[in-house]
Amino acid sequence: MKLVFKDDDILLVWLYVEISNLFSQSELPLYTTRLSNNASPFFTDAELLTCGIFAELMRSQDKKSGYAYIKKHYPQWFPQLPTYEVYNRKLNKYYEANGYIYTAIRKKYGQAEQPVAMIDTAPIEVCQAQHSHNSKAAQPFVSKGYCAAKKKYYIGAKLQIIAQGRTHKLPLPVEFALASASIHDLVIAKETLPESEVKNIGFYADKAYIDKTFQIELFEHKGINMITPIKKAKGQTHLWLFQRAANTIHSSNRQPIDALFAWIHKKTGIQNASRVRCQNGLFYHINSKMLAALIMMIAKF
Repeated sequence: MKLVFKDDDILLVWLYVEISNLFSQSELPLYTTRLSNNASPFFTDAELLTCGIFAELMRSQDKKSGYAYIKKHYPQWFPQLPTYEVYNRKLNKYYEANGYIYTAIRKKYGQAEQPVAMIDTAPIEVCQAQHSHNSKAAQPFVSKGYCAAKKKYYIGAKLQIIAQGRTHKLPLPVEFALASASIHDLVIAKETLPESEVKNIGFYADKAYIDKTFQIELFEHKGINMITPIKKAKGQTHLWLFQRAANTIHSSNRQPIDALFAWIHKKTGIQNASRVRCQNGLFYHINSKMLAALIMMIAKF
């Protein structure tokens, strides 16, 4: 059942209370700890993260417009709101905090009952390929990659999402990871899945994840049954009827994660990172928009 908020003010209060509780009852302060004389600023870290996430929920195009929204509509709520330069620098610096908040809220409110999951990646475009020769944005993390779905080259990163199925709903994004665009999907999976909390579940993945050795290791150590499409054997001119039927069923079972990526991008614009200028800014862009998308899935406002 979704959380229901009658207006945006109640949503803002809920968000602040959740983040404040995490600061007092969890390891969240480890991601914002200061080793300086300014260890207790007038504008608290809970307020800072609340403003950043709330601005995303209000569909702000970027941090600057989100800052302007908070300053215009909630000056009495946040009287110590710093200048935009300080606000922007701190949010970028504490990007890992949003990832921690994402995991905490997903575990507390996210519900996924189906024993199946899906894994896939989507392009995060910092700039178009024709501008790669003079692009300095988010360096050195970004690189040139190719998106087969869109049939285009781009400069940026790849967002990997592991999503668990839900009946008559979009799948729940359980975990996500970001990698440079030039890294192959299988390489990303080999780095993230062994450390993942997901286990004892069926995984639907596309042809990029076909690797028998890796699939056996996942099944033996984590109980993950990675199901991939059937490829033509060497010398085989076409797939047999039952093989085509199996691939059709597989494609149908994997389709929800494509719908999830499309929904997240529609709600947050996550795949368009053209306004990002630094590496930490890219990490914040992904973490904040994934957190905003999660809240939109579990709450109605």
